[in-house]
Amino acid sequence: MNQLIKQFCKFSVVGVAAFLVDYGLLFIFTETLHMHYLLSSMLSFTASALFNYVYSTKYVFCSRDRKNRAGQFAVFLLLSGCGLILNSLLMNALVEKLMLHYMVAKICAAMSVSVWNFVSRKVFLEEGLSLG
Repeated sequence: MNQLIKQFCKFSVVGVAAFLVDYGLLFIFTETLHMHYLLSSMLSFTASALFNYVYSTKYVFCSRDRKNRAGQFAVFLLLSGCGLILNSLLMNALVEKLMLHYMVAKICAAMSVSVWNFVSRKVFLEEGLSLG
């Protein structure tokens, strides 16, 4: 159990850094480049997910199969795609239905998606499916 807590703490540190990438890019894309908030959110989420992958695989999750990086990255892309869909649905609902400002909605969406990220990456990237 202590190992899981340590791992979750490391995941949280990487996650906060990834969130700052996501949140900052969302603001820049929307306010500076005048993109629609949903497009901005998708782009910033994607950049953040890649950042998260690099640092999570280095510092958080220890994969059993270090030889199959391509397979692991394919699984990561699939999991991140699910996270992107969840993020976009939440952003749309929070902004359009609940009338939250997009930056506030992003905080809510990010907290929800972070649970998906931890659980899915723990199961599929660390404990792993047989990818090869």
